[in-house]
Amino acid sequence: MNEVNSLGNLMEQLIEGDSLQTIQFLDSLERSPKAKGNYFKTYFCMVKSDVLYEKFAGYDKYKDRSSVALIPIKEQLMELYADALDAAFYTEDDLLIGWVNFYSARRILSFGETGWAVMYTKNGVDLFEKINYAVEPPVYTDLAALLHQVKEYDEAIIYAKKGIAAWKTRDFEESYEDPYKYKVNALTTIGSSYYNKNEYDSATFYLQYALQLATDNKDTVLAGKVSGNIGKIIYAQSQYDSAWALFKTDYHFSILDSAYNQAANASQWMAKANLARGNMEAAQADAMEALRLLSLWPSAQYRRDTYYTLNQIHRAMGNYDSAFYFTDRYILLNDSLEKQVATSSLAISKARLNSEESRFKIQKINKEKEKQLFIRNSLIAAIFAVSMIVLLIVSRGRLNDKLELEKAEKAKMLMEQEIQTAREQINNFTSHIVEKTSLIEKLEEQLSGNNVTSKQQMLVAELSRQTILTEGDWLKFKSLFDKIYPSFFQKLKKTAPDITVAEQRMAALTRMQLTSKQMAAMLGISVDSVHKTRQRLRQRLQFSSDTNLEEYISGI
Repeated sequence: MNEVNSLGNLMEQLIEGDSLQTIQFLDSLERSPKAKGNYFKTYFCMVKSDVLYEKFAGYDKYKDRSSVALIPIKEQLMELYADALDAAFYTEDDLLIGWVNFYSARRILSFGETGWAVMYTKNGVDLFEKINYAVEPPVYTDLAALLHQVKEYDEAIIYAKKGIAAWKTRDFEESYEDPYKYKVNALTTIGSSYYNKNEYDSATFYLQYALQLATDNKDTVLAGKVSGNIGKIIYAQSQYDSAWALFKTDYHFSILDSAYNQAANASQWMAKANLARGNMEAAQADAMEALRLLSLWPSAQYRRDTYYTLNQIHRAMGNYDSAFYFTDRYILLNDSLEKQVATSSLAISKARLNSEESRFKIQKINKEKEKQLFIRNSLIAAIFAVSMIVLLIVSRGRLNDKLELEKAEKAKMLMEQEIQTAREQINNFTSHIVEKTSLIEKLEEQLSGNNVTSKQQMLVAELSRQTILTEGDWLKFKSLFDKIYPSFFQKLKKTAPDITVAEQRMAALTRMQLTSKQMAAMLGISVDSVHKTRQRLRQRLQFSSDTNLEEYISGI
């Protein structure tokens, strides 16, 4: 801890100094003959990264964290963190490794690298626990919130509970102002995680606990926000009047706290509750209020949810053109958010793999050095040395076998994650096209029998074109399909080498177990054309009339 405090003082002096002089000092220090050893390299990389961040990449320099100008700075900092971690691994000092992980996570998170931040924070906390180093409660609580953000709900619950328990281990409460707020946040994370796991009884227990704690401390704003989370559970249990009242409380106190993003989310839930109660105009007003608040404090997740709610409202009101408009915006934003979650999950896996590979690599190097020293000192006792060498060879073989097995298991896990992601994307892909088709049919019904204008006819025609599976759509669909059923098309072509693209599409949709109507919607053809294409596929595969096409294709 003394080293950390000393580094903090040094960084403050460098950050306050002239930028050019600071960079020159760091460069000269790095070139110094005395700049040796893994401890020095670890501390130097961390100091340099912090100075570069504060001088060139802080929030006061770039409020827009997605700025292209930040990319080279972020890459340089990521490289410094990786070098610091490698050097720390060489020391085999778990406390030092833990601090490097922990401080790296805070900076990485500021660049939006949530997946890496989760893994670095978790590594740091786990190492602190390993050596019985006291972890402060807010550290657990912040880690739990990050885990909840990337949908790791079980681990979020574990670390949030550790955060609550940590307040009892030492005199942490004297070091923090309003410690109850951290406890309420931890309890809310636990309750929200159980809610997302559809375990409503457990969710209610922890959220009621959080509400009581906020109420006891007369914190009406925090109590209002917790009430909104309780409202989600009550809504799921079809108690719409009570849920609406809780969402209204959340909205009111979030506005008072100027937390417009939270107020927007509460307003969106009010719209859901009003729609369920049959108050469609009030629901529409609540949803539009949510969009207004999101223009003041943007949140992609809350905007996506609001688009979905507006889609449901307009469908209920029979405004299918508006429903289609908000469906498109929901799909576009939802795909982007789901990609971010998938990217974060892959980043966590990659960070874990890189960390373990670095540790094993450095441990192996250290062991090789120890082995060389041992052999040199063991020449005096040759018989003893030979026996030890044999033992080391056997041990190293076992270690290599273990590492290879672990790598194979990790590769398998990554492959399963990729297949699962592809499966979800292809399901979303097909369901979105089918939903568009449903909206078009209802719009056509609404227009039939009326005096249809040429503009309305053009709208229907344009919407119909969007349901056709284009070449680009097919390539995207085929890419996802190949991940789930890797050898499907190869086997199909082996059975029927001259099979056409249209017949391949029909075989793939048959493997997805879609109905003829759904196939027609996706391909932009009639149901009768679907039957004809299926018949040509049967002929191409040289099936008899009593052969079941669906069973055969499901077995490919």
